[in-house]
Amino acid sequence: MKRKKFSSIMASEALKRSKSSPTIVVIGPSTSGKSTLVYVLVNHRIIGFITVGIGDKSQTTIIPCNFVFDERIEKDEHFALRIRIKDFSAKDVHIEILEQLAKLFASNEMSTEDTLDSIDVEWFQNILEPKDAAYHLGMMEKQISIEEFKESIADVLYAIENAEPTFSERVKIKKKELAQQKVKLSEIRRMVFEDIWGSVSDDLLDKYFKWLNHIGENITNNLNLILGEDNLIEGIHDYSANEDDIFMYGGAILQTLFDPFQPFSLIVEDITLACRPRTEIIIRSDENIPLRFCLRDTMGLTQIGMDSNSIKDALDIALNCSPDSILLLMNLEERDDVIAESCDAIAEKLSKATKLDVPVNVIFTKADRLIGNLVNKSNKETVVLKQEDYDATILSAIDNMEENIRGYLTKLPQKNGMWLSLRYLDEGIDPIQRALKIQGSDKYERFTPTGLYKNIDEVIRETQKRILPKGIETPLFVTAVNTDAPAVEIKVEAEKISNIFNSIQIILTEDNSVVNGYTITTKYTLSGRSVVAYYNKLQRGQGHTTRANVYGNFSINMKAMLNKILCKEIPDFLKLYESQVIGTVVDNLTDTDVEHLAQEFDKNQDYKDLAFCGINPALISKWSDKQRNTQILHQAIRQYFSSSEKYYMVMDKVAFNLSYGNEQIRKIIDGVYQKPISYDQTMREMQDTFKKIFATPAFAAIIAKEIGDAMTDLINKMIIVL
Repeated sequence: MKRKKFSSIMASEALKRSKSSPTIVVIGPSTSGKSTLVYVLVNHRIIGFITVGIGDKSQTTIIPCNFVFDERIEKDEHFALRIRIKDFSAKDVHIEILEQLAKLFASNEMSTEDTLDSIDVEWFQNILEPKDAAYHLGMMEKQISIEEFKESIADVLYAIENAEPTFSERVKIKKKELAQQKVKLSEIRRMVFEDIWGSVSDDLLDKYFKWLNHIGENITNNLNLILGEDNLIEGIHDYSANEDDIFMYGGAILQTLFDPFQPFSLIVEDITLACRPRTEIIIRSDENIPLRFCLRDTMGLTQIGMDSNSIKDALDIALNCSPDSILLLMNLEERDDVIAESCDAIAEKLSKATKLDVPVNVIFTKADRLIGNLVNKSNKETVVLKQEDYDATILSAIDNMEENIRGYLTKLPQKNGMWLSLRYLDEGIDPIQRALKIQGSDKYERFTPTGLYKNIDEVIRETQKRILPKGIETPLFVTAVNTDAPAVEIKVEAEKISNIFNSIQIILTEDNSVVNGYTITTKYTLSGRSVVAYYNKLQRGQGHTTRANVYGNFSINMKAMLNKILCKEIPDFLKLYESQVIGTVVDNLTDTDVEHLAQEFDKNQDYKDLAFCGINPALISKWSDKQRNTQILHQAIRQYFSSSEKYYMVMDKVAFNLSYGNEQIRKIIDGVYQKPISYDQTMREMQDTFKKIFATPAFAAIIAKEIGDAMTDLINKMIIVL
């Protein structure tokens, strides 16, 4: 069938509408093939600028990336970018400086002069490029003065050296306090160093924090220079891969942003790139619907192995992105027990997230290498591996591999699994493809891009289908008055159920069991590393638990706590609908489009009678057709949200936004975190600030808006605006 022709849109328009596209989060540890997956989806005009991180041992960017694909973008060379900015992560750098300085100060027998003399280029590399690759500043080496750094800390070090009691005396006291615990002397010295640093006057620390924040200013200036005078950092902008085009040339911008060793992760929240996908996947998609989807590449697993804790962590991050489905890549080259353990971890994590009903599609990658190893180990006449060996053993090797994969899949509740190569060779130089063709097997496709395109197309179709209500097979087309606004909007009026929201606020601010669970009550000092880890996890919707021997401990998961309270106080949406709190607004649609939606949602006219039940017929007779159709649509949407999985999806998103994602809340919490105060003070003040936020009258309005926005986002994923 001939592909339907769709009206073209600019890349920036596609990016603006991306919230209504099916969202697939892709996760996978190092060498699993995430970069290759992106490579075969992004079109050939764009991909050359973002392939810096592709390769078995290459590092990929640590900035979360959203790839918005839309076939309605007319030209391959056109793309749009949105760079979301955050406050400079000064404390991520500061913790590294503090720990390295503590070691150096102790190794120089607490002498300021000797410590300053020991700070050289080699030592400073530990600050610029930390071992855990949490950030990268190496490329800014010439912009960060070591001499200015030494000047900025000199007075602070002198204050630590001359503190009373002395550094050594404090170490002895601390060692005595911790006599029952096996604590290294280096750890005690670090604690003492951090304690004294935290007690130094603001006047002495001012020069240091100015030096530190100047790094953030330089990073911002560098980014502005790359983007050009006319392209401010915030906002959505169109670019071209061609240097002489109607849009600004953006090739160099992409190359720089996707360079894994650039420092931008310290000021960039995430990057969204919108472009046309490769033609090969477009021609395989549903010819009656424009191919459009968002692939979110989460950071966090790019430099670690495939172990159960990492997999759980990755799934946690993925689920907190409110995805429509998850694509998990697993490397078949890993040991059998490692893969099995990872599958157990997936099953355990998904069993705790069954309410969300988010499908996890597993792609086992590097099948070509595993098969090559199996063929090589087979009985053959010589040590030389020949084409004849592949021809003779290829089917048994694949059977062997598939048997193992079936074993892995039995551990997974959804059993959505596929194996692929993700390394593509021309048939003429690929012994596996040649052997499979000789044997007449159609599995050769799995060693070509066709296999991946088929699999991705299936995932996209299934993802879209799961979003739609029963009886609707494809997304619905409408023409919106304002294409930048939702076609259908759900609004929640907080005033009508103030009693429910008041109850939520009372629990969050007056119930001691709840308040003591998220505020810091321990009298012991908290570890700086723990505070940084907690804050970074808070931004991703995760909790953090500490098990320190020498520091104060805490176990806080703001999102989980809020989710539990929300679900208890608002157990379903029926209560809100019956209270006439939830409204369906279609002001952005024409009469014809509202009628079209009402007819599609109510094909069997199940909702028509319900929609007008109990309403005075004399009133209904005066309604316009649009008002009647809006009421039918409202009833259908009410039914859609009566399902438990849709309810939990909305509440999960609302809980995350109330814990950090909401712009108002995020700005307040970030403001506290960025203060030039100790990590212990930061954590205590940050959690106390949550309590203050929860007590404000504005918090009830935020809850209502977040519920409405989350429902709006879900409804609009069923609709394609032309």
